[in-house]
Amino acid sequence: MNAEIEELARLLPPPGQPALPPLRHRQLLDHLSREIDADLARSPRRLRLPGLPMPARATVALSVALSVALAAVLVVAFVASRPRGPRIEEVSFTAPSVIQVPAATSKGVAETLERIADAAARRVAPAVGPGQYVYTRSAVSSSRPTAQRTFGGPVEGIPMHQRQTWLPGDPGATGIVREDGGDMTLHSSVDSASYRRIAALPADPRAVLEWLYTRQGDRSPSRAFDQVGMLLDPETIVPQGVRAALYRATALIPGVQLVPHARDALGRRGVGVAFTLNGERTEWIFDSATLSRLGTRDYLVTGSGRGGAGTVMSTDVVLDQRVVDDAGDAG
Repeated sequence: MNAEIEELARLLPPPGQPALPPLRHRQLLDHLSREIDADLARSPRRLRLPGLPMPARATVALSVALSVALAAVLVVAFVASRPRGPRIEEVSFTAPSVIQVPAATSKGVAETLERIADAAARRVAPAVGPGQYVYTRSAVSSSRPTAQRTFGGPVEGIPMHQRQTWLPGDPGATGIVREDGGDMTLHSSVDSASYRRIAALPADPRAVLEWLYTRQGDRSPSRAFDQVGMLLDPETIVPQGVRAALYRATALIPGVQLVPHARDALGRRGVGVAFTLNGERTEWIFDSATLSRLGTRDYLVTGSGRGGAGTVMSTDVVLDQRVVDDAGDAG
């Protein structure tokens, strides 16, 4: 099946220089890879395009793969382009980090997420006014395939480094991402969820879940979990009532698990809320005492061509966050 994906990649035009920052670029490619894997596993049908010299193994359901690619692009809240300021530094690569895979359980999911939701509802989020920006300083790390245009092969790590973002509260406005020694402009995408759009979400968790399913065009649990993760991205500020409703909606998604003994990228202990798909786990990590969100971690739970069990694919922690009046202002 990896050969099918690689054959599909060879049919595409040569890749250009990625416009997204390394972490977002890897997350998008990885999300696309997992969704293609899942779609191929669900549907044994293959599509042969007339006139293309495709071997039998590579008669992939291209329409499915390309529609998944389009959907993956549309759910990214902001797209980066037009390097600004100093020349962007070359990114160094290392062997990816490897952790001991923590145990996960389905027990206590609803109760724990209810406690997380209650804590989120009590934690007052600063309001983002007209023309203002959410400034976030994070520590992030990521990974990428060692060979271009491959999804299932070995990966190399991008070491932990700082990233700064200024996300606009106004729909259609532009922001800034500062990473790897340079600035890039953030353009709102077709499906971006600005602060005001998020604030208008219903408070009822079942209504929120139905909204998620409608927005993604199907009832896939993994896509619903990913959507909540994007809406509650650590680089955004979400009104506390909506944040609580999203966590309660997460408890209704089939397949969500708890990781009782999780650690963030700084080594802080907490509890994880996780979803595993095709041997890869996405984990939101919360402080065990305060239940505030510490960060996110993405890692392999079973070995594959990309790496052994415990290989960390990406991680991030928020170091500072506030509302500012100007893009580029770190306060």
